[in-house]
Amino acid sequence: MSEIESIIRYEREGTLLDFKREQYRKEKYKDLIKDVMAMANATRVGKRYLITGVKDLPSGDKQYFPIPKEEFVDQATYQQILRENVEPSIDFTYYPVEVEGNLLGVIEIDNCNNPPYMMKKDYQELKKGDCFVRKGSQQEKMTRRDLDEIFAFRSKFQFNGKIAIGFNKKLDRKLTVSAVKDFMLPSQEAKQQIEAILEERKFKDKLGLSNLDRLRLSTNFYSPFKSVPYEDRSTETLRENLEKVDETYYEHDLFHIGEELSEKLNMVLKNDGDKYLEDVSIQFKIPSLGVMVMDKIHQEPVSGIERALATVPAFSYHYPHVEKEEGFYIIESTIGDLKHHQYTEAFGEDLRIFFSPNSSDKIIPCSYTIFAKNLPTPIVGQLEIEVV
Repeated sequence: MSEIESIIRYEREGTLLDFKREQYRKEKYKDLIKDVMAMANATRVGKRYLITGVKDLPSGDKQYFPIPKEEFVDQATYQQILRENVEPSIDFTYYPVEVEGNLLGVIEIDNCNNPPYMMKKDYQELKKGDCFVRKGSQQEKMTRRDLDEIFAFRSKFQFNGKIAIGFNKKLDRKLTVSAVKDFMLPSQEAKQQIEAILEERKFKDKLGLSNLDRLRLSTNFYSPFKSVPYEDRSTETLRENLEKVDETYYEHDLFHIGEELSEKLNMVLKNDGDKYLEDVSIQFKIPSLGVMVMDKIHQEPVSGIERALATVPAFSYHYPHVEKEEGFYIIESTIGDLKHHQYTEAFGEDLRIFFSPNSSDKIIPCSYTIFAKNLPTPIVGQLEIEVV
């Protein structure tokens, strides 16, 4: 069962819900205007619904008056009527829904973030300046007290300032970075070293000089606190090491990429409004082609007894959440309250972004979405990273 079907079946009329036996016809357009306007002016948070083709009975049961499919009114008709007669514009949709085999209509009103809504011209019995508000299941003409409540509501729940965002305190919308051109991962270096030693021993075997190496290895003393150098390991051990070199150096490779080769980037937000922006969070999307965004800060690996003796750095809980999906990296971070007229970094720890040679000479578009409790709608925009 869909959410709207559940609302129709089980909810009673109230401030954010009203049932109408019939669709609004041309002669009833003034009622459409009043009902939508009154709903939009209600000082409540959330979507509002006008359901046509339903009667809410005193018992709580619903009586349905299904709308013939061929008579269902086009959404654009209702929107035009409201747009021509009410200011500011009200965001709503009108769509069909079937409940227990009955075709009904749903006017869904959303984003009512700019009340009061009122008549901008005369229409039938409605006069310019008329303004209505819904309270419970009743509709009333707006009073001065209602206006005071609306403006108090807007002050509490809305943010009307500007949020500036960029890559640094200059709030640059474009950042230039360098692609990593020539590099070798620890696993690749180890592989080359092992292969070189094995090739050298193979050559010595042909010359009959390998016995001297075996004698040296058998008499060497190795500290239990350090790993044995490759040149002092047996040929059999080296072959096993070569097979597992990628696995052995996996964390080393990630540390090298994230902490030594990656750019460390952050974004800065500046609240130019006159109040706090509450419970702020941000989502940042960057294409994954030629780019690798690290999912955490990787510590430099240690092995064997060195790990037990080493002082392990504290894990950072402030690195943003990173996921990869459908050709993008999705980076999400919770910021908290954003104070006005102050600069705030988007991420508690700088992002580690590796720009491979494949990203060179490209401009990478990065989209962002800013959410907040008292933000009427999320702020969306785009920054650019130029890779040279």
